[in-house]
Amino acid sequence: MTTNSSEDLKQRLTEMVDSMPAFPESVCRIIEITSDINCSPKELVKVVERDPVMTMKILKMVNSAFFALARNVSSVQHALVYLGLNTIKNLAVSIATIESLPRQSIPELKMSDFLVHSLATASVAQWLAKNQLNIRDASDHFVGGLLHDFGKAVFIQFEPATYGKLILEAKAMNLPLAQVEMEHLGVSSAEVGALLAEKWQLPEQLVNCIRTQLECNKESSDLVLTVAAANTVVKAMHLGDNGDPYIGGFSDVMSSRLGCNLEDVVAQMQGLPDEVNRLLSMVRG
Repeated sequence: MTTNSSEDLKQRLTEMVDSMPAFPESVCRIIEITSDINCSPKELVKVVERDPVMTMKILKMVNSAFFALARNVSSVQHALVYLGLNTIKNLAVSIATIESLPRQSIPELKMSDFLVHSLATASVAQWLAKNQLNIRDASDHFVGGLLHDFGKAVFIQFEPATYGKLILEAKAMNLPLAQVEMEHLGVSSAEVGALLAEKWQLPEQLVNCIRTQLECNKESSDLVLTVAAANTVVKAMHLGDNGDPYIGGFSDVMSSRLGCNLEDVVAQMQGLPDEVNRLLSMVRG
Protein backbone atom coordinates (compact mmCIF):
# COMPACT_ATOMS: atom_id res chain seq x y z
CA MET A 1 0.00 0.00 0.00
CA THR A 2 1.34 3.41 -0.91
CA THR A 3 1.40 6.01 1.87
CA ASN A 4 2.72 9.05 0.02
CA SER A 5 0.29 11.33 1.76
CA SER A 6 -2.63 11.20 4.12
CA GLU A 7 -4.95 12.11 1.25
CA ASP A 8 -3.64 9.26 -0.91
CA LEU A 9 -4.12 6.86 1.99
CA LYS A 10 -7.62 8.13 2.71
CA GLN A 11 -8.58 7.73 -0.95
CA ARG A 12 -7.15 4.20 -1.12
CA LEU A 13 -8.92 3.15 2.08
CA THR A 14 -12.21 4.53 0.77
CA GLU A 15 -11.79 2.53 -2.43
CA MET A 16 -10.99 -0.64 -0.49
CA VAL A 17 -13.96 -0.31 1.84
CA ASP A 18 -16.29 0.55 -1.03
CA SER A 19 -15.15 -2.59 -2.87
CA MET A 20 -16.11 -4.91 -0.01
CA PRO A 21 -19.41 -6.80 -0.34
CA ALA A 22 -22.41 -4.88 0.93
CA PHE A 23 -24.12 -6.07 4.09
CA PRO A 24 -27.60 -7.28 3.05
CA GLU A 25 -30.21 -4.58 3.51
CA SER A 26 -32.36 -7.09 5.38
CA VAL A 27 -29.63 -7.65 7.99
CA CYS A 28 -29.12 -3.92 8.52
CA ARG A 29 -32.87 -3.60 9.02
CA ILE A 30 -32.89 -6.55 11.46
CA ILE A 31 -30.18 -4.87 13.56
CA GLU A 32 -32.09 -1.60 13.47
CA ILE A 33 -35.36 -3.23 14.54
CA THR A 34 -33.87 -5.27 17.37
CA SER A 35 -32.04 -2.25 18.81
CA ASP A 36 -35.48 -1.15 20.09
CA ILE A 37 -36.39 -3.15 23.20
CA ASN A 38 -40.06 -2.64 22.33
CA CYS A 39 -39.73 -3.86 18.75
CA SER A 40 -42.44 -5.99 17.21
CA PRO A 41 -41.52 -9.65 16.56
CA LYS A 42 -43.98 -9.60 13.64
CA GLU A 43 -42.00 -6.79 12.00
CA LEU A 44 -38.79 -8.80 12.34
CA VAL A 45 -40.43 -11.84 10.73
CA LYS A 46 -41.62 -9.69 7.81
CA VAL A 47 -38.13 -8.31 7.19
CA VAL A 48 -36.51 -11.76 7.23
CA GLU A 49 -39.16 -13.33 5.02
CA ARG A 50 -38.70 -10.61 2.38
CA ASP A 51 -35.20 -12.05 1.88
CA PRO A 52 -35.76 -15.65 0.71
CA VAL A 53 -32.05 -16.52 0.75
CA MET A 54 -31.68 -15.27 4.33
CA THR A 55 -34.85 -17.14 5.31
CA MET A 56 -33.53 -20.39 3.85
CA LYS A 57 -30.16 -20.06 5.60
CA ILE A 58 -31.67 -19.17 8.97
CA LEU A 59 -34.00 -22.18 8.81
CA LYS A 60 -31.09 -24.41 7.84
CA MET A 61 -29.15 -23.19 10.87
CA VAL A 62 -32.12 -23.46 13.22
CA ASN A 63 -32.65 -27.07 12.15
CA SER A 64 -28.97 -27.96 12.54
CA ALA A 65 -27.56 -30.18 15.27
CA PHE A 66 -26.35 -27.05 17.07
CA PHE A 67 -29.84 -26.23 18.34
CA ALA A 68 -31.04 -29.86 18.59
CA LEU A 69 -34.70 -28.86 18.55
CA ALA A 70 -37.25 -31.60 19.19
CA ARG A 71 -39.11 -30.85 15.94
CA ASN A 72 -38.32 -29.46 12.52
CA VAL A 73 -38.89 -25.70 12.20
CA SER A 74 -40.42 -24.71 8.88
CA SER A 75 -40.97 -20.95 9.25
CA VAL A 76 -39.22 -17.87 10.60
CA GLN A 77 -42.21 -17.31 12.90
CA HIS A 78 -41.70 -20.73 14.50
CA ALA A 79 -37.95 -20.14 14.75
CA LEU A 80 -38.64 -16.90 16.59
CA VAL A 81 -40.95 -18.69 19.06
CA TYR A 82 -38.41 -21.42 19.80
CA LEU A 83 -35.21 -19.38 19.88
CA GLY A 84 -36.14 -15.76 20.54
CA LEU A 85 -35.63 -12.50 18.73
CA ASN A 86 -31.98 -11.93 19.60
CA THR A 87 -30.87 -15.40 18.51
CA ILE A 88 -32.47 -14.78 15.13
CA LYS A 89 -30.62 -11.47 14.93
CA ASN A 90 -27.30 -13.17 15.74
CA LEU A 91 -27.92 -15.82 13.10
CA ALA A 92 -28.66 -13.20 10.44
CA VAL A 93 -25.56 -11.17 11.31
CA SER A 94 -23.40 -14.32 11.41
CA ILE A 95 -24.58 -15.38 7.96
CA ALA A 96 -23.87 -11.94 6.48
CA THR A 97 -20.48 -11.77 8.22
CA ILE A 98 -19.28 -15.14 6.93
CA GLU A 99 -20.30 -14.23 3.39
CA SER A 100 -18.31 -11.00 3.62
CA LEU A 101 -15.02 -12.75 4.41
CA PRO A 102 -12.40 -12.86 1.65
CA ARG A 103 -12.48 -16.15 -0.24
CA GLN A 104 -8.68 -16.38 -0.27
CA SER A 105 -6.43 -16.61 2.77
CA ILE A 106 -2.86 -15.39 3.04
CA PRO A 107 -0.11 -17.71 4.35
CA GLU A 108 0.32 -15.52 7.41
CA LEU A 109 -3.38 -15.61 8.40
CA LYS A 110 -5.81 -18.30 7.26
CA MET A 111 -9.44 -17.25 6.98
CA SER A 112 -10.52 -20.42 8.78
CA ASP A 113 -8.39 -19.42 11.80
CA PHE A 114 -9.66 -15.84 11.58
CA LEU A 115 -13.25 -17.11 11.69
CA VAL A 116 -12.52 -19.27 14.76
CA HIS A 117 -11.03 -16.25 16.53
CA SER A 118 -14.03 -14.07 15.62
CA LEU A 119 -16.63 -16.61 16.76
CA ALA A 120 -14.74 -17.29 19.98
CA THR A 121 -14.48 -13.56 20.73
CA ALA A 122 -18.20 -13.19 20.08
CA SER A 123 -19.00 -16.01 22.51
CA VAL A 124 -16.71 -14.71 25.28
CA ALA A 125 -17.93 -11.11 24.90
CA GLN A 126 -21.51 -12.28 25.29
CA TRP A 127 -20.54 -14.44 28.31
CA LEU A 128 -18.78 -11.52 30.00
CA ALA A 129 -21.75 -9.23 29.44
CA LYS A 130 -24.17 -11.74 30.95
CA ASN A 131 -22.08 -13.16 33.77
CA GLN A 132 -19.84 -10.27 34.84
CA LEU A 133 -21.97 -7.24 33.98
CA ASN A 134 -25.42 -8.82 34.49
CA ILE A 135 -26.62 -7.61 31.09
CA ARG A 136 -29.71 -9.62 30.26
CA ASP A 137 -29.75 -8.95 26.52
CA ALA A 138 -26.15 -9.43 25.44
CA SER A 139 -26.72 -10.05 21.73
CA ASP A 140 -24.96 -6.82 20.72
CA HIS A 141 -21.87 -8.07 22.55
CA PHE A 142 -21.92 -11.22 20.40
CA VAL A 143 -22.16 -9.12 17.23
CA GLY A 144 -19.43 -6.73 18.41
CA GLY A 145 -17.09 -9.64 19.08
CA LEU A 146 -17.88 -11.20 15.73
CA LEU A 147 -17.11 -8.02 13.79
CA HIS A 148 -14.29 -6.52 15.87
CA ASP A 149 -11.45 -7.55 13.53
CA PHE A 150 -13.08 -7.10 10.15
CA GLY A 151 -10.73 -4.31 9.12
CA LYS A 152 -8.10 -7.03 8.78
CA ALA A 153 -10.31 -8.80 6.26
CA VAL A 154 -10.28 -5.63 4.14
CA PHE A 155 -6.46 -5.54 4.14
CA ILE A 156 -6.26 -9.27 3.34
CA GLN A 157 -8.65 -8.80 0.44
CA PHE A 158 -6.91 -5.84 -1.18
CA GLU A 159 -3.34 -5.71 0.17
CA PRO A 160 -2.50 -9.35 0.92
CA ALA A 161 1.27 -9.24 0.37
CA THR A 162 1.75 -5.99 2.31
CA TYR A 163 -0.42 -7.12 5.18
CA GLY A 164 1.28 -10.49 5.36
CA LYS A 165 4.61 -8.74 5.89
CA LEU A 166 3.14 -6.66 8.73
CA ILE A 167 1.87 -9.79 10.47
CA LEU A 168 5.30 -11.43 10.15
CA GLU A 169 6.98 -8.33 11.59
CA ALA A 170 4.58 -8.17 14.52
CA LYS A 171 5.17 -11.86 15.28
CA ALA A 172 8.95 -11.62 14.92
CA MET A 173 9.09 -8.74 17.41
CA ASN A 174 6.06 -9.75 19.56
CA LEU A 175 4.52 -6.34 19.02
CA PRO A 176 0.81 -5.47 18.90
CA LEU A 177 -0.22 -5.72 15.26
CA ALA A 178 -2.01 -2.37 15.53
CA GLN A 179 1.31 -0.72 16.42
CA VAL A 180 2.96 -2.18 13.31
CA GLU A 181 -0.03 -1.13 11.19
CA MET A 182 0.27 2.45 12.40
CA GLU A 183 4.04 2.54 11.83
CA HIS A 184 3.81 1.32 8.23
CA LEU A 185 0.34 2.36 7.07
CA GLY A 186 -0.56 5.27 9.31
CA VAL A 187 -3.92 3.65 10.06
CA SER A 188 -5.08 0.69 12.11
CA SER A 189 -7.27 -2.18 10.95
CA ALA A 190 -9.67 -1.13 13.72
CA GLU A 191 -10.26 2.18 11.94
CA VAL A 192 -10.72 0.40 8.60
CA GLY A 193 -13.19 -1.96 10.25
CA ALA A 194 -15.13 1.01 11.61
CA LEU A 195 -15.27 2.53 8.12
CA LEU A 196 -16.63 -0.76 6.81
CA ALA A 197 -19.23 -0.89 9.61
CA GLU A 198 -20.29 2.65 8.67
CA LYS A 199 -20.63 1.56 5.05
CA TRP A 200 -22.78 -1.33 6.25
CA GLN A 201 -24.90 1.22 8.18
CA LEU A 202 -24.46 -0.64 11.45
CA PRO A 203 -25.54 1.08 14.68
CA GLU A 204 -23.25 3.80 16.03
CA GLN A 205 -22.39 1.80 19.17
CA LEU A 206 -21.09 -1.09 17.05
CA VAL A 207 -19.06 1.25 14.84
CA ASN A 208 -17.57 2.86 17.94
CA CYS A 209 -16.79 -0.55 19.44
CA ILE A 210 -14.86 -1.65 16.37
CA ARG A 211 -13.00 1.67 16.22
CA THR A 212 -12.01 1.92 19.90
CA GLN A 213 -11.78 -1.67 21.24
CA LEU A 214 -7.97 -1.52 21.25
CA GLU A 215 -8.06 1.59 23.46
CA CYS A 216 -10.39 0.40 26.23
CA ASN A 217 -10.46 2.89 29.14
CA LYS A 218 -12.69 3.92 32.03
CA GLU A 219 -14.92 5.96 29.70
CA SER A 220 -15.45 3.04 27.29
CA SER A 221 -18.91 1.54 26.90
CA ASP A 222 -19.74 -1.91 28.28
CA LEU A 223 -19.72 -3.15 24.68
CA VAL A 224 -16.15 -1.95 24.08
CA LEU A 225 -15.11 -3.39 27.45
CA THR A 226 -16.42 -6.91 26.84
CA VAL A 227 -15.10 -7.11 23.28
CA ALA A 228 -11.64 -5.86 24.27
CA ALA A 229 -11.49 -8.31 27.18
CA ALA A 230 -12.85 -11.18 25.09
CA ASN A 231 -10.22 -10.57 22.41
CA THR A 232 -7.52 -10.90 25.08
CA VAL A 233 -9.07 -14.09 26.49
CA VAL A 234 -9.26 -15.77 23.08
CA LYS A 235 -5.67 -14.86 22.23
CA ALA A 236 -4.51 -16.18 25.63
CA MET A 237 -6.30 -19.46 24.86
CA HIS A 238 -4.74 -19.60 21.37
CA LEU A 239 -8.11 -20.23 19.77
CA GLY A 240 -7.88 -19.42 16.10
CA ASP A 241 -5.76 -16.49 14.98
CA ASN A 242 -6.28 -12.80 14.25
CA GLY A 243 -2.70 -12.12 13.18
CA ASP A 244 -1.83 -10.31 16.42
CA PRO A 245 0.82 -12.15 18.48
CA TYR A 246 0.68 -9.77 21.45
CA ILE A 247 -1.55 -11.04 24.25
CA GLY A 248 -0.90 -8.81 27.25
CA GLY A 249 -3.45 -9.14 30.03
CA PHE A 250 -6.48 -7.40 31.46
CA SER A 251 -5.86 -3.73 32.16
CA ASP A 252 -6.75 -2.34 35.56
CA VAL A 253 -9.90 -0.89 33.99
CA MET A 254 -10.96 -4.29 32.65
CA SER A 255 -10.30 -6.11 35.91
CA SER A 256 -12.07 -3.42 37.97
CA ARG A 257 -15.19 -3.13 35.84
CA LEU A 258 -15.53 -6.85 35.12
CA GLY A 259 -14.65 -7.91 38.66
CA CYS A 260 -12.22 -10.58 37.47
CA ASN A 261 -8.83 -11.06 35.85
CA LEU A 262 -7.71 -12.84 32.71
CA GLU A 263 -6.89 -16.09 34.51
CA ASP A 264 -10.35 -16.14 36.14
CA VAL A 265 -12.10 -15.95 32.78
CA VAL A 266 -9.82 -18.46 31.04
CA ALA A 267 -10.58 -20.93 33.85
CA GLN A 268 -14.31 -20.50 33.12
CA MET A 269 -13.87 -21.08 29.38
CA GLN A 270 -13.02 -24.79 29.32
CA GLY A 271 -16.03 -25.48 27.11
CA LEU A 272 -15.26 -22.68 24.64
CA PRO A 273 -13.42 -24.82 22.03
CA ASP A 274 -16.43 -27.15 21.80
CA GLU A 275 -18.80 -24.17 21.63
CA VAL A 276 -16.80 -22.68 18.75
CA ASN A 277 -16.74 -26.00 16.92
CA ARG A 278 -20.52 -26.20 17.19
CA LEU A 279 -20.83 -22.63 15.90
CA LEU A 280 -18.50 -23.46 13.01
CA SER A 281 -20.51 -26.52 12.07
CA MET A 282 -23.64 -24.43 12.08
CA VAL A 283 -22.40 -21.49 10.01
CA ARG A 284 -20.65 -23.73 7.48
CA GLY A 285 -23.78 -25.81 7.01
